[in-house]
Amino acid sequence: MAESTTATVSSGPAPRTQAEWENTARGLLEEGQNFLAHDVCRDGLRFFPGNFKLTIFGAIALSQTGAVDEARRLLAPVLDAILIDEGPFRRLQASLKSAIVNLDNADHNQALGAVAELAEAIELVRGKKLVADADADVYNSLARVFREAWLSSGQRRDLEHCREMFLRAFAAGGNPRDGIDAAVMSVLLKDHAQARALAGQVHDLLAGAETPPESTIDDRYRILATLGQAQLLLGDGAAAIGTFQWAKSLEGVHYSRVVRSLQQIELLKRGGIEIPDELTDIIKPPTVVVFTGHPLDRPGSGPHFPAALEASVRAEIATRLDELDAQVGYSMASCGSDLLFIEAMLERGAEVNVVMPFAQDDFIAENVRYGGPRWEMRFKNALKLAASVTYATEERFLGHEMLYRFANQCLHGLSTLRAAFLHTTPYLLAVWDMMPGSLVGGAGDFIDQWEDISRLRIIDLDGLLQQHPELIGEDGPAMPDLDFGGDEEEGQGRVIRSMMFCDIAGYSKLKEEHIPAFLEFLERVKAGVSECGIEPKSINTWGDAIFVVMDKATPMAEYAMTLQEVVSRLGTEMIDKLPNPLNLRISLHAGPVFEAIDPIRGNPNFYGSHINRAARLEPVTVIGHVYATQQFVAVLTAEQSALRSEAVNNGEEFVEKFISEYVGVLSLAKDFGKQTVYHLRRKTEADLSADDEIEEQAADSDSNITEMAAPSVGSVMDSVKKMIGSDKMPAGQTKGDAAAILMGEDSAYWPGG
Repeated sequence: MAESTTATVSSGPAPRTQAEWENTARGLLEEGQNFLAHDVCRDGLRFFPGNFKLTIFGAIALSQTGAVDEARRLLAPVLDAILIDEGPFRRLQASLKSAIVNLDNADHNQALGAVAELAEAIELVRGKKLVADADADVYNSLARVFREAWLSSGQRRDLEHCREMFLRAFAAGGNPRDGIDAAVMSVLLKDHAQARALAGQVHDLLAGAETPPESTIDDRYRILATLGQAQLLLGDGAAAIGTFQWAKSLEGVHYSRVVRSLQQIELLKRGGIEIPDELTDIIKPPTVVVFTGHPLDRPGSGPHFPAALEASVRAEIATRLDELDAQVGYSMASCGSDLLFIEAMLERGAEVNVVMPFAQDDFIAENVRYGGPRWEMRFKNALKLAASVTYATEERFLGHEMLYRFANQCLHGLSTLRAAFLHTTPYLLAVWDMMPGSLVGGAGDFIDQWEDISRLRIIDLDGLLQQHPELIGEDGPAMPDLDFGGDEEEGQGRVIRSMMFCDIAGYSKLKEEHIPAFLEFLERVKAGVSECGIEPKSINTWGDAIFVVMDKATPMAEYAMTLQEVVSRLGTEMIDKLPNPLNLRISLHAGPVFEAIDPIRGNPNFYGSHINRAARLEPVTVIGHVYATQQFVAVLTAEQSALRSEAVNNGEEFVEKFISEYVGVLSLAKDFGKQTVYHLRRKTEADLSADDEIEEQAADSDSNITEMAAPSVGSVMDSVKKMIGSDKMPAGQTKGDAAAILMGEDSAYWPGG
């Protein structure tokens, strides 16, 4: 079976060489396509196991989606391979000094002992080297992972390692952006003296450098953004404003560059650097736009959107996109306003992501073909040029209108997730005829579900129609079938539900004498989960398996988290009754299923391929984790967004409960295809915020920081400056070379920066 909710991207022929895999991964990271970059790295490592750059790029992709712990585990062998343990060399140095001192010692035995110690120390360093086996690119990438780790954990140790990796990259490659990143990290560590010194070096490198004529727009933006950050660190806010205004005036800059600048400015603010208010209007995140709109009139219906109105609708869409400066879009692809939106975005050079509500052949037959061959050709071209095509479900339509509403939920959730990565919030742009009532999954329905009216833009389709009375006719537009809140699923048999499958790991190892304790375990699990106050719509068990169905994703997520926590607690409490602590594998999914009375048992039950999909995810879930499909995460995100807006409107505080971390596209059990999967967990607060931790641990705001090595790194951080000569530029490096280094193909640069 084909994968159910997986983006497909047109990125040319599949990579073949190691360099092609690396460049493809780097390119996706540059575009902010972290999910796809992770999958490319994973696939490339199958051909080139142990490749440092693919491993590091994969860790970057994971860390930027919030999966910091997974990124750390992926990087462990890389850190062990390229970071140096200086201990044996320090022992050799001490042994050599001792041997020299004791060379003429009258005590013969003491002299021999010193020589023996020296011989042993020599053996310990044999075959080792005191030079790191890594280039600037590797150091830069490691620094970025440590930065994401610090942003997630708030641990000073991660921030210190991040700064040191940037210092190494700057010394190894002379890239001014590595220097400015090291300066920003120094500010956050309250090491202002080093921050100013590094900013001064970067400023001197760039201020007098000429931009190579062959440089791209993105290259020019990088140079200006780096110079502007140096000026802010040096306290020259007026110069920084001018530099960033110059950068803003460049046309065609990819939004990822602006996001990178925005992140840096936020970090400088966090470090106490004064940021002029004017920069808020100069450096803005990209605009994410979700679209919903009226399709072209079907033969014999309307008039709502007659074909003759196409040019007017296209012009209105283009105008609104210009006003919003839209750069990332999400939409379905029906003939009519959907395809006009997609085409307008492509004409702008913007990114388009298409969500399909069901099987493509059925979608064409239901929503495209009636418009004629021209619209069908435009549909196929839109899918070909889209950055991604995601299926809410690949199953057949079967006349069930609620699949459109489910697709809208996926659009809402996916765009909200993406916008969060880009430090912004999406807009909803709707082409709507302003008619009362809501067709299921139509524009009015989507608007009803949209929580933030301040980020809603409506194109009045009826108003455009009134400008062309010759298109209306004597009777005027026909009223649509109205939906005044009834259950559109009633009578269809097919419904949208959230599903959980759970397996108790360790059950198969229990012996007969343990079954009474296991039954007690289940009773205590039920009592513990009942405390959360959530009642499933349906629950079933067989052996060690549990199957739960609910109407919504939010209570299901809470139920799954509570279940996992209760079982974890019982593992300790019942350690004397069971041979080994029991644990869970939990999988979550949302999608269309058939709800019916079980013909054999006579109770309500659920059927369909999405039940199987949820079940096939559970065996590939890591023990002790909760894995969720992309459909579930999208619906959960949309629900959480609505709850947040409701709380704000009521003057209440909204607490984000869950975090979704990208795992990748996994092969499901029993050859059931592939599935985009997230790791779902509760959001936990660090004991101290990163700011508080840095403030409390900094003994002197302008003093050098004593490094605290992570356990996997050993003692490598103790004398980095001496090892890498951080105050020196590479031999032959001059100011005039700085811009070329900043942009060169072989230079060390942050993917996505």
